[in-house]
Order: sequence, then C-alpha cells, then structure tokens
Amino acid sequence: MPTILPPRRFVPARLSDRVLPSSASLRPGLERVRRGVLALALGFPALLLAAVLVAGFVLPARAQTPKPASGADCRAESLLSRLEGSERLAPLAAEAEAEPNGRGKLFRVEREGLKPSFLYGTMHMTDPRVLALEPQADAALAGADRLVIETTDILGGKDASLAVLARPDLLTLPAGKTLDDYLAPEVRTRIEAKLDEYGIPFGSVERLQPWFFSVGLLLPPCEAARQESGAEVLDVSLASRAKAAGKPVLGLETAIEQVEAMASLSMDLQVSSLLAMLELKPDMPGIFESMIELYLSGDIAMISAVAEAAMPLSDVPAESVAAYAEFEDRIVEKRNVLMAERLQPILSADGGTFVAVGALHLPGRTGLVELLRKAGYRVTRAD
Repeated sequence: MPTILPPRRFVPARLSDRVLPSSASLRPGLERVRRGVLALALGFPALLLAAVLVAGFVLPARAQTPKPASGADCRAESLLSRLEGSERLAPLAAEAEAEPNGRGKLFRVEREGLKPSFLYGTMHMTDPRVLALEPQADAALAGADRLVIETTDILGGKDASLAVLARPDLLTLPAGKTLDDYLAPEVRTRIEAKLDEYGIPFGSVERLQPWFFSVGLLLPPCEAARQESGAEVLDVSLASRAKAAGKPVLGLETAIEQVEAMASLSMDLQVSSLLAMLELKPDMPGIFESMIELYLSGDIAMISAVAEAAMPLSDVPAESVAAYAEFEDRIVEKRNVLMAERLQPILSADGGTFVAVGALHLPGRTGLVELLRKAGYRVTRAD
C-alpha cells in the first residue's frame, strides 16, 4: 500500500551507528514519511486488506509462518526497549507530545440536548490484545444505541471482498500495459530481485496496479494467516458485538469509494511505495509489535515517532515529499473531511452513537477530533 516512500537507500534500524539527517530542509519529508508508517496499521481501509487476502495476493506459503493458535504465537520483538532513552527518539517524542489529540483512543462527543456519543480509534488487526476493549470503551459501546464504522461492506466477508475484486479497472493496469511500462531499468531490477526473495514471480504481478499488490506485503505473516483463516479484525468484531445486541451498524464510506481513492494515486507514488514495501517487509513484524504496544497504551502520536526513530532514512528527496503529500491528502485528510461530514447528521439525530474508525483519523489539526470540534461538538478524552 502506498505509505512509506523509498529514499535512495534504506538504513537498517541499528541505533548505535547512524544518525538522522539534521538538515532543516529534510524535516517536512521525514514528518510525512513517519506518518506513512502510522498509516500502515491505523488508517488503511481494512476491507482492502481483506480483498487482497481473498485474491491470494500475499506472500507464498513458504514465506508464511504456521497459522497461529493464539496472539502470543505472533509476537515479534518490539523496538521500544531498544529505543528507550535514545537521543534520536527524544526530539521526535517531544513533537509527538505536541500533536493535538495525540494521546487516547476514546473521546466523548457531546452537544446540548443530545445523548453523549463516543469516538474510538481502532487498529485493523486480529491480535487478541487489540480486540480486548478497555473498560471505558467497553462500557461506551454497551451503552450506545448504534455503531458506526468506516464501511459496512467489510461485514460481508469474502463476498464483500469479491465485490471489490469485481472492479478490475481499479485493481489492474490499463489494457496493454504492464508494470514494466512504468519502471526505469534499475528499479525493475530491484523490484524483481526483491520479489524473487519472497518466491513471487514478477510475471504474476506485472498486470496489477502497484498499490494493490503492495497491500499484500503489508501484514506480518502471522496476522495475514489469521485473517486468511477468517479471524475478525477489531472493526468487524465490534460490529458482530453490536449486531448480537440488536444495535444497527452504519458505515461512513463504501468499499468502492475506498478503492477509488487508492486507484487515483499517481503511478510514480504507487511504484515507489511498492519498492518501499518490498524492502521493508522483513522488518514489519517488529514494527507492528511496537505499534500494537503503543496503541494499547493510547500513545497514538508516539507510534509515528518510534517508527521514524527505528527506521532512519539516509535521504528524503523532494519528489518523495511531494508524493507523500498526495497520499496524505487523498487517503487521510480528504477521508477525514468526508467522515466528519457524514457523521454529523448521525450524531445530531439523537446522539448515543459509538463511532469506530482507524486511530490514524483521530489526531492532528485535520483529524476527526478537531473537525468535530469545529462543527460545534464538545469533544473530550474519555479513557
């Protein structure tokens, strides 16, 4: 998926022998890159992950780990202990601390004359630790009259995913085009070499839009195996619980809207992101473990700081900054605005709503918390 844009060279996440570039001119690029890391698990539409798994565009069986029997089987080594006290992390942590609404997953949304509603940040994963709601969130969901999630299309299981796959114009390259048509020779060589490491023939993916295949590289093997076996991600688990209690479940987007947003990304961004995901794939288990730990503690903005400190980049060219700006605008910020607009009539009808969306959509000046405040709601942390 288009999230981490490749610099000219990725630097291994060793904290003792490398430093981040200090040039002020690189700061905007680094900030956008680390936000992309956060988008991996907290903002990317869950239905698109499911569609890729249904289509079989994941790493082949020999690159997967055995299907886990419990969450403990999937735990990789977290990066947090290695980063604790790092001089590299300190300034990034200070920035994260200053991020509006950067702490907390549960927010109370109030307006005079309405029952309180709640806004909850999710992680689109099946890890049992993620599925276990905190007491405050558990009580808020139990007391709500309805549940709102990003899209109800994900509740259709494989049928919903197959509906997405029925739009090949959004998932495959134009007629007569292959990935080769968009790759410089040296980039083609790097991509083919990386695919070969994972046992994936270049020819098996050359007709796919790069963003779509990139999604299959996103999840750590254990998480991909759980989802393939039918385990529910948090958003679906919440919906199952609401339905069992007789509560309506509403969606803010359609599956096709999500796919159209991804397919609208420029080919340059899609190709660079594919290469980035291929290079980053071996590190994903540790990155996700760190994300999960910070998510569980409610340190949402801190996730991006840790991701940047753990994966320092030797260079962030100007074109990468511009490319990630495109991703951030189309996949995060515009979706935030759309979600806020569609939420307001639901919230203002009677209140009593539990809203669950990817945690990436909550923090920041353009996040849902601030957008709802601007719309006249009183939004306060509730966890």
